[in-house]
Amino acid sequence: MPPNSFTPDDPALPMNYPGFVFRTLREEGHAASALLAETGLDEDHLTDPHFRCGFPPLRRFFLNAIAETGDPHLGVRLARKFEPTYIGLPAYTAMNAARFRDGIEVLERFFFLTFPAFDFHLLDDPPAPQGGEAAVRLRSKFPFDGLEYFAFSSAMVAINDLLKAMLRADQVTTRAETTVNRPEGWSDKADRVAVPVRFDAAENLIFFPEPLLDRPLPGDDPINHARFLALCEQFAAGSSFATTPVAQVTAFLEGANTLTASLAEVAAELGYSERGLRRQLERSGTSYRALVEQMREQRARDLLAGGTQPIKAIAFGLGFESSSNFARSFKRWTGLTPKAFRERAGPESGADSGPEPGRRSGRGGRWPEMNVHWPRVILTCGRWTQSSRCMLHLQNIRRRTCQQPSTFMAEPGPASAAHPSEDCRHS
Repeated sequence: MPPNSFTPDDPALPMNYPGFVFRTLREEGHAASALLAETGLDEDHLTDPHFRCGFPPLRRFFLNAIAETGDPHLGVRLARKFEPTYIGLPAYTAMNAARFRDGIEVLERFFFLTFPAFDFHLLDDPPAPQGGEAAVRLRSKFPFDGLEYFAFSSAMVAINDLLKAMLRADQVTTRAETTVNRPEGWSDKADRVAVPVRFDAAENLIFFPEPLLDRPLPGDDPINHARFLALCEQFAAGSSFATTPVAQVTAFLEGANTLTASLAEVAAELGYSERGLRRQLERSGTSYRALVEQMREQRARDLLAGGTQPIKAIAFGLGFESSSNFARSFKRWTGLTPKAFRERAGPESGADSGPEPGRRSGRGGRWPEMNVHWPRVILTCGRWTQSSRCMLHLQNIRRRTCQQPSTFMAEPGPASAAHPSEDCRHS
């Protein structure tokens, strides 16, 4: 099985929706102290665009909100007030796409930037279609632990409103299915959703007419779409968890004992069709073969630099038919034969086992001179890095700010945009 994208305890969840819920309920007269009781959160957290936290404090917050309002259908009621633009950058990018399909595919790639707890996926051939339907599938990245109805009802209502905003139409969704049990009192609330909902289903699905996928969007703006798309890519590159298709496949390969799994097998494990995953990787400028090749390079470097395993055994372990094939590939990656690389990386040489000048190491490459594996960090340029120079720079920053290790997170932008006070924040 592949490793999870992230765990409920990881500080990955932004405040877009929790902040909206808090603001709305405060405007309705509910006390902040009651809403935030036992969460460890304060009002500043819920208005901070840089703050992220794990699921447990937000679970407590939403349960407090339901108890404080006495409304078990609170998710549906509040989601009707949640404007599509509150979703932020992914919504603006989708609205400016050329066609409805293009906009949905933007959301498929970048919905996680605002809602990382959900996997948003377009199904070209949804189960049990009725008269030429397509569907969006929602899956949770981890158990919602008693908040399933609140979470999925909120998400489905908000997505329905976003789809309508993209097409500037009064109705887009034709029906919906959800895995949650039918709640008590649903018949009195069903009109708020405005589409038929089937409960106790196998998946969470939002259906709409398949011909809409080719409809041009009235907000089509190629200039702004390109700008917004570049920003989405920049923020996605700075994501600290395996939420994009490329990161999910890479995480799968990192956790696999061998690199022999086919694209179809990996797609099935990650919840994609083979064609869908291939298409997602192509849109990101890569392929499954390229990612496997990258992982082979990384593992080859580690095995040669950090052990005494025979080169022939390493070659077969990485899936090469012969050691000569492995040697040719390794020389293409590094400019060195495996034997020469191992000799240079040996302790007696004192040489760095990193890439030759002008060559880039594989993703997540090891930097022996650090003698430690630092956590991945987001630099102000918005890109991942594990280079020793940047790590030493961050180590100095940490010494000057909070005197303890933590994940240094800053939004993409100039170096002056960093927020040192938030580097010390622990969820």
